[in-house]
Amino acid sequence: MSTTQKTPHNEACGSDKHKEHLCYLQYEGYHFGHKAEYKALVQDAQYICRNCGRTARSADNLCDPVAL
Repeated sequence: MSTTQKTPHNEACGSDKHKEHLCYLQYEGYHFGHKAEYKALVQDAQYICRNCGRTARSADNLCDPVAL
């Protein structure tokens, strides 16, 4: 996948904070320009998203989180 191609995100997410979810951040390429900040969001993951399978330290960064 090239860096210009965007990965999909959960457009149906009803959260007011969807722009803070990992799927949206990756869609926008946040992980390329903010590697340390993105790493902090996923390091020592405590939750997994039932929608996309991404893992995060905080449930606030996932559309449909469940504790690991």
